[in-house]
Amino acid sequence: MMKSILFFSSLLATFLLLSSAGCNSIKELEYKGIKNTKLQTLSFNNTAIQMDIEYFNPNNFRLDVKETNLNIYLNDKFVGVADQPIKTQIAKNSTFLFPIVAHFDALKVLGTAFKALFSKTNKVTIQGYAKIGKGGVYIKLPVNISENVSLYKD
Repeated sequence: MMKSILFFSSLLATFLLLSSAGCNSIKELEYKGIKNTKLQTLSFNNTAIQMDIEYFNPNNFRLDVKETNLNIYLNDKFVGVADQPIKTQIAKNSTFLFPIVAHFDALKVLGTAFKALFSKTNKVTIQGYAKIGKGGVYIKLPVNISENVSLYKD
């Protein structure tokens, strides 16, 4: 008797969770651009570029970014991976900046990185996914961004 009550309670909770997720389905974030790109550290074995990715959240509810898995390409050459240095909470119906730091070994990508350091602008491509959601329910959203950016202020 107790097992059947527990089973039906679990079934009801799952149904309610799925129903509420369907009513409030997550709309895709709108990409706006790459902002505030700067060279954070420069060494042969650890180079880091910090940047903010600007998005608009069209949803009528707050979202959290739980995890990212991003590959970074500089002028179409794989150079490293990026992480999010801080947990990001996204306000409803708002434009926000999502900070990431791209890490790479300059020695391994010497030709690409050396050329990039002396170029006024460089093509940065970010591919992978971000897990976003609310209330413990997260989905993987693909990230595929490509833009010409400057590593130096004018």
